[in-house]
Amino acid sequence: MSSENNDIREKSPSQSYAEVIVRMFPSDANPAGNVFGGEILKHIDMVAGIVAQRHSQSNAVTVSMDSVNFLKPVFVGNVLTLNARINYVHNSSMEIEVKAESEDILTGMRT
Repeated sequence: MSSENNDIREKSPSQSYAEVIVRMFPSDANPAGNVFGGEILKHIDMVAGIVAQRHSQSNAVTVSMDSVNFLKPVFVGNVLTLNARINYVHNSSMEIEVKAESEDILTGMRT
């Protein structure tokens, strides 16, 4: 008996879209209050995994990240919004784009 899901249907990229919102705490940052890049990468990988599993309806792993550019610092107390979507799908791989935006919820300023 096969454990494969034979009921998989084609999906549009929008059906696999995911958004995750996370608040940054002191445990996520260095003594100066800047959130560690690794903490942000953890959340990027998590939301990309949600999209991958939603799209493939099976387990998925991250093999590589093409590029990550930290344009502005994220601080303790900021809210990090991560939007992820499928860019490309092949037989056994997919490319997922994740955009992250930081918001100072006291001022409403987004970067």
